[in-house]
Amino acid sequence: MEKEMFHIENRVRFEWNMLYSCNYRCPYCFFEGKWEEYGKRTVFLSVEQWMGHWKRIYERYGSCALVITGGEPFVYPDFIQLIKEISAIHYPINISSNASGDLSKFVSVINPERVSVTLSFHPEYNTIEEIIKKKRFLELNGFRNEFINLCVYPPYTIRLKEYIETAHNSNETLKVIPFIGSYNGHQYPESYSLNEKELLGLDTTWKKNVERKGTLCAAGQKSALIFPDGKVARCGQIGERFLLGNIFDESFELLDAPMHCDAEMCPCLETITVEESSKGTV
Repeated sequence: MEKEMFHIENRVRFEWNMLYSCNYRCPYCFFEGKWEEYGKRTVFLSVEQWMGHWKRIYERYGSCALVITGGEPFVYPDFIQLIKEISAIHYPINISSNASGDLSKFVSVINPERVSVTLSFHPEYNTIEEIIKKKRFLELNGFRNEFINLCVYPPYTIRLKEYIETAHNSNETLKVIPFIGSYNGHQYPESYSLNEKELLGLDTTWKKNVERKGTLCAAGQKSALIFPDGKVARCGQIGERFLLGNIFDESFELLDAPMHCDAEMCPCLETITVEESSKGTV
């Protein structure tokens, strides 16, 4: 499994968890059963208001790379126009989406040289063939789109080989992501069978990669996570245990230096350790 890296020219990178709202209700989602509770924390701003904040970030850090997630980003009001405006000063931008949004309008407005879209496949809401079709549509309109994400919720393992083969036969890559959590009294990813672990790439290398506790990490200095209420954390694994401030505050700034990681594991590999950086992986 490849690392999730989104770095260019050593730019600052923000992962923007844009809103606690989604038109899907996937049982394996981090927010399952908490949508109403978390939804109250989403701050809805106009395009003009958001641009005021992103222009301030530009003045301080230059053009930044953005990874935009949710919830489902496309349900945010005026989302497409907002991306058009932001991408004029910040890029590259990658949007993680379930592909349910207005892709026709999106491709007619957004510059594919600055914005890419990563689609996710959710078996309870669509077929692998439907997602492949939408991915091809984006590609025909110039949008880079290397793979399709699938979180392998335990019930999906029955058809996992079928999904992988369908994608392969269409010359597409299905990126299978281990489910981390509890299902039917079993803890995952430990409870996957040996064959399932092989399909998921859950070998000793994967385990070594995600065990980051104690390492000196650039999260908070070169990257950060923005929550829907504007709070900014070092990264998603540490979350609100270590906040850097709020993006709505004019005085907001990142750390001056890297810090040691205290997360048990980093399955998303949201940033890189200082050791890796020194080896030239940025």
